[in-house]
Amino acid sequence: MSKFVTSLDKKILTNSITIILIFSIGYNIFDVFTFVKAERISPSNTDNSLGESLLELPPLKSNKAKSTQNDTDYSHNLLILYNTNTIDGDSNVRSNSTIITSGNKIIDVIDKDSPDKYYFYKNNTNSILIDLSGKYIIPGLFDMHAHVAGVMKNSFNQTYSDEALQRLLAFGITTIRNPGGPTELSVGLKNNVSSEKVTGPQIFTAGRLLNSPNISIPFVEKKVNSVSEVDEEINNQAKAGVDFIKLYVGLTPDLVKEAIDKAHSLGLKVIGHLYLTSWTEAANDKIDFLTHGVPVSPYLLSSQNRETFLKYGDGPFAHFLWLQLVSVNGKEINEMIESLVKNNVYVDPTLSVYESMAKDDPTNGQHIWPKVLQLTKKMYDNGVKLLTGTDIPNFDLAPGKSLHHELELLANAGIPTSNIIQIATKNGAEALGILNYTGTIEKGKEADLIVLSSNPVENISNTKSIELIINNGKIVNRNSLLSK
Repeated sequence: MSKFVTSLDKKILTNSITIILIFSIGYNIFDVFTFVKAERISPSNTDNSLGESLLELPPLKSNKAKSTQNDTDYSHNLLILYNTNTIDGDSNVRSNSTIITSGNKIIDVIDKDSPDKYYFYKNNTNSILIDLSGKYIIPGLFDMHAHVAGVMKNSFNQTYSDEALQRLLAFGITTIRNPGGPTELSVGLKNNVSSEKVTGPQIFTAGRLLNSPNISIPFVEKKVNSVSEVDEEINNQAKAGVDFIKLYVGLTPDLVKEAIDKAHSLGLKVIGHLYLTSWTEAANDKIDFLTHGVPVSPYLLSSQNRETFLKYGDGPFAHFLWLQLVSVNGKEINEMIESLVKNNVYVDPTLSVYESMAKDDPTNGQHIWPKVLQLTKKMYDNGVKLLTGTDIPNFDLAPGKSLHHELELLANAGIPTSNIIQIATKNGAEALGILNYTGTIEKGKEADLIVLSSNPVENISNTKSIELIINNGKIVNRNSLLSK
């Protein structure tokens, strides 16, 4: 049982048993912390101008309104997290720092060398203090490849979607990108979260995939053959309220270019999982995102190997053969990476997908898996902006848990842990165009925070040592979400 200490007057002390009962029922996640009710202070011993600025903070301008169901609502109090080690998502580490939140916002991040300012906050009335000595705080995580509305034809299941969103949040994932699903249902799920009908992370979503009849797939798609059909589908999806347009393997370069231009004219970004169009072509046509770190395309192979691939491969899902034939240091891959960097294209490698493939076929997998990691590291080393994504529920990947494993795989590729944290937080926010209000721990940004018991910079697996999650300013009842 947590130790609760108050310094209120005697009259309020008589109600301490009630206070203890309220804080203890249902919130056993706080057993590792010490809560202190802040001292009541008089106007004579406070900085009035500072006090007024705290009480009159303007609301954050964003469309983010995430569910507070089963959460501890301290949104109207100052929440003071002190004596913590802050890893801010921008490669900075602050020891013994203090993070102050009010409502859904971080209103200050104070270094240990600011005792006077800290004293004011500590003694402000109606504040909740949490001593995080020896703990670590990182920003909320991003899963940029989460098919929470299903992507297979007729696969939408409301129960699965609700449970997936709850588990994502329970693992500290506070923002997700759904890169494809049934259009109206995907937008509806996003709206259900923002209106607090469903508990989960903030959602940005695409609709059904745009594909051509050239390559048949079992996913939710709209088959398009012409420029006019591309334009019509994108107009319809824009009216439905999507955030992205998703282009798929069967689209030829002319239709990919038209889709990119049309979507951009409507203010929508474009995600590509491509095959008949190479990543190099798509990047030069200003696509915004490319997904899956093995860019299977015959046009990224040497001319000789391209012939072999077209003769023996089975199209866009011949990952093993493509990896056997590709030269990671060849001209085609070098030109691809150069175009990705030049055009600021973000890539989510989804390493968990390829690890699953390798495990399913260990004979071939043991040979191709090192090449997957090599390709990922080469993109990182040359300045390609990477994102973290899992591709749930494909390959039976578990929502939430699989993202933490994805971070471990990025470390296996040789990416430094501090940069992995940045990829999983700041890069996601930057890619979505929301870095002005989330993605890093800074004054004025939304309070999406994860408290860890161990240092993730020392070992990225420590992102799993979650002790507390704050989502949009609310302390999440993690046990409740995991028990559903």
